[in-house]
Amino acid sequence: MSRCRTTKRVNRARWTLAASLGTLLFAGTVHAVDNAPSDLRVSLLATSADGAGWTPPRLRLDGAAPERCLPLLGPATLDGVDLSLTLTTPASGCTSERKTTFNLFVDPALGTGLPLLPGQVYRVRVYAANPGGRASLVAFDLLYTSSPGNAPTPENGFWWSEASAGNQASPGTGIALEAQGSQLAISLFGFANSGTATWAFGSAQRKGRIADVPLVQLANGDPPFAPAGTQPQATAGPRLALEFVSPTRARAWLVHSEDGRDVEVRALTLARSRFTDGQAATAWSGTWVLVPEDGGTPRTFDFAAPGSRDAETFHLADTLQGAQLDCRLATGTRHPDLCTLSAAGSVLADFDQVGLDRLSGRSSAGTRVQLLRVPRS
Repeated sequence: MSRCRTTKRVNRARWTLAASLGTLLFAGTVHAVDNAPSDLRVSLLATSADGAGWTPPRLRLDGAAPERCLPLLGPATLDGVDLSLTLTTPASGCTSERKTTFNLFVDPALGTGLPLLPGQVYRVRVYAANPGGRASLVAFDLLYTSSPGNAPTPENGFWWSEASAGNQASPGTGIALEAQGSQLAISLFGFANSGTATWAFGSAQRKGRIADVPLVQLANGDPPFAPAGTQPQATAGPRLALEFVSPTRARAWLVHSEDGRDVEVRALTLARSRFTDGQAATAWSGTWVLVPEDGGTPRTFDFAAPGSRDAETFHLADTLQGAQLDCRLATGTRHPDLCTLSAAGSVLADFDQVGLDRLSGRSSAGTRVQLLRVPRS
């Protein structure tokens, strides 16, 4: 099969700033585009930092299209971390019975002043359009422009939908997440169009801050008290794209696909919730061990006496050691995004990755440290 390398076309692509984020988040009414590409995926070609500093990466688009109808790169918009690309395809003259694979190379930094920045998760939407026609979504992907070592490690447990800026909560919708190294296993809980409860599951490798999890749904199996023996049927479900903001919070996008094209995307915010009510600080009370990753001596703290100076902060105290854990809540949530451990008036460590069972950060000397919860017997 032939491959189309179109770097020169990419150089002529028009790059503009989007006037409104809404045009990137919603494709509008789903409609068909003649000879639109399918099975389209976006990847980073290179992400590096040389002696001169950050080298912005290029993108690669791989997909399939009808013969003699390979797409060309058209207008693109970049607004913050939302990148929208448009592919133009001929409306006629194609051999629809046969498909050929293609790849396109995109350099956002080339002559535009809009390079991709390091340490960012970009939300990429690819649209297809015939000349003079409306554009239709065909692909959605997340790209992470940094090394996996800079990413938070998600905690195992139940994560539920919560309200956030621009997203309403979906009550009853959530995931069960099990992480073993970089491998994730996820079950998605929700509701079908009929309103009945449904679930899907899948697994994928976490790539730094992001993961793309294809889900499978089961049907026609045996109920719990029926004689065993019937093999349930497995059908392809939606995809779940995840961006881990912290060990206990994630941005998520539920992607519905048809005929090899992503046609609809729903944004969610997911959080691993604590079981306790009342003050947020109570979820972090108990025994913790400060573990330096450079082989230093661990220290144990017993945090209690939760308190708060205002609605955006809380603190816990170990009165025997004169230590204190002060935390700042993420905006609009009851989950801390930054904590400081101090003793005898001196800062021991700052933690910018805060989970329910593990806090990760750096000591006052700049070395990496972790604060680990000691399970109650």
